[in-house]
This record gives sequence, structure tokens and C-alpha cells, in this order.
Amino acid sequence: MPRVRRPRRRTPALQLLDATLPELRRGLTESAARSVAYELFEKLGFGAVAVTDRNEVLAFVGAGADHHGPGDTPMRPVYESITRGEPLLAPLGIRTECGHPACPLGAAAVAPLQLSDGPAGTVVAYATAGSPLDEGAVEDLNALGRQLSAQLQLSELSTATSTALQAQMEPHFVFNALNTIASFIRTEPERARKLVLAFADHLRSRLARPGEFVTLEEELRHVRSYLELEQARFGSQLQVTIDADRDALAVRLPPLLVQPLVENAIKHGKTDRPLHLSVRARVRRGRLRVTVRDDGRGIARDVIDHVLEQGVGEGTGLGLANVHLRLKAHYGEGVRLRSFPFGTIVRLEVPTAQ
Repeated sequence: MPRVRRPRRRTPALQLLDATLPELRRGLTESAARSVAYELFEKLGFGAVAVTDRNEVLAFVGAGADHHGPGDTPMRPVYESITRGEPLLAPLGIRTECGHPACPLGAAAVAPLQLSDGPAGTVVAYATAGSPLDEGAVEDLNALGRQLSAQLQLSELSTATSTALQAQMEPHFVFNALNTIASFIRTEPERARKLVLAFADHLRSRLARPGEFVTLEEELRHVRSYLELEQARFGSQLQVTIDADRDALAVRLPPLLVQPLVENAIKHGKTDRPLHLSVRARVRRGRLRVTVRDDGRGIARDVIDHVLEQGVGEGTGLGLANVHLRLKAHYGEGVRLRSFPFGTIVRLEVPTAQ
């Protein structure tokens, strides 16, 4: 019976990257590796595709999957590519290392995946009798390896800035929160107990793993814990409304995106008069839009053009700059900001499909 030749397809790189980006935002996980291997196998027509980290195979799709798979030790050319930090073509592929008598895999092209400080792993495309590797296939794989590396580095950047934001627990807030709790211990012990629970929840939100997405509902729960502490401190001087549709609550997004915007509004908007703050979340046309609005002190004109730049001035909100940077790293678009003499509006948008 004649072998069926599997046609190779020239698929635009952006189409492949769009399909794998949601998983790669979390780094080179097993789930991300499976997504990359499957998309390359299906859309480029390779005989088989593997994705490895520096120590083992994370995913394997295609011919030979009956005896090759996750957990395998990578073949020698993988280690060579990682050590050199450059792609290579292995004419014999894995044949010299595979003891299976009917292994269909032939030549292999290996493209390294790089983080900012060194190698993360590789993408390996294998030839079979029905799908040989040609020069165009190797070029495609190398180009995609560079693009995938760029996405992994963006994930790395987002995680680093999220970690920095989590570490940024202001001493003044901690001092004020503990003093507020202490003031209620004798007069309103039950309220003091609830404030302790709110403070514990706020701490947990700061210690969340930065690479994991959360639902907006979970994010707003932490926002409410923070607000419970601030409202105990300011009393009627702080009035807050939170309005989120059910569809909006189910959307997943990186942690600590909304809470810093609320903190920033209170910290920099509060004056001697009462501050009204609203948080509104809606889903429109496949995108979640969250708007934080206050009627407090606006941002000065000479500052607003630079307030979203990392490290510019201390008085206008490091939280805003961090959220803006993380949003751009994840989605390519940051927060939108408008400020007036009596109020500020900050808006963020994320796709509902992650």
C-alpha cells in the first residue's frame, strides 16, 4: 500500500501565534507545550512535533506517539541546540537513539526557545516518509522559534512586574489598617474580627501566584476586602459602589489589575471632602471593560502625560504604571486614563477568551 504524503502548509506565523499565545502567557508549561506542538503539527504538516524544556519532553504529537511522549529524555541534538543557543538540523533525528523497530521518525529540525537569561527549551519537528523536511520547513520552524521565544519573554516580564507589585505592600497602609482594627477591638469586637479577616484576605491577594489567572469575581472579592479596611478608616468620607454583570464576573484575567486602580484612586484622590468611587464591569463584543471612576483630586496636567511610565515620580501611583505595563505585556494595550480637576477615570480592557 503506497504511503500517503502529508502535505506541508504555509500558515501565517501570526495565525499560529494567536492560537498558542493564551497558554504561553503562563510560561513554558506542559499545557503550553501541548498547545504549541498540536498547532505546529496540524497547521504546518510536520510528521511529528515535540516541545521540550531543558531536561525532558513536555509534549509530543504525531507519528511515533505510540512510543514517544511527555517525560522522555530529549535526544542529543536537543541538548546541542540548547547549549549553542541556535537551531540545527539533525539528519538522522532520533533514529540512532530510539530502540523501537518500527519508529517512523527520520530527520529532525530543532529550534531553541530562549528566555531573557538563557534557554527555556526547544521545539522539534520530525520528518516521516510521508512528510519530509525541506529547507522551507526548517526556516519556518526557526522563525517560529524566535517568535515563541519573544512571547515567553513577555510572559517572564509580566510575571516579574506582577511579583514587584505584590511586594509593594505600603507600610503606611499596613500601619493604618492595624491601627483601625485596634481601635475597634474594645468598642466593636465583632467588627474588629471581620476587619482581621478582610486584612488576611488582602494579604492573600498580594501573595497570589503571579502566573495564574483569576476570575474578575475573585479579583473583586479582594477589592472589597481592601475597601472594607479603608471604609472602616474613613467612615462616611468614603462611598463606594461596585457594579459588575454576571458575564463580567466569570472572565479570567491576571491577578492584581483592578485592586491597584482602586488603591490609587483612594490614595491620590482623597481630600478633605467625601470621596465617591465607582467600579463598573461590563462585557461588550467579546471584551471585558472595567472602569474605575472617582470624584477626588485629579492628576496635575504636567504629570498626567507621564503617570503611566515606570518610575516617574512617587506621588502619582506606582500601581497605575505596573498595571499599565502588565496589561501591555499580556495584551499589547495598557490602561486608558482621563483626569479632570475633580476626578479621574481609569479603564482597562481584556479579551473574554483567554
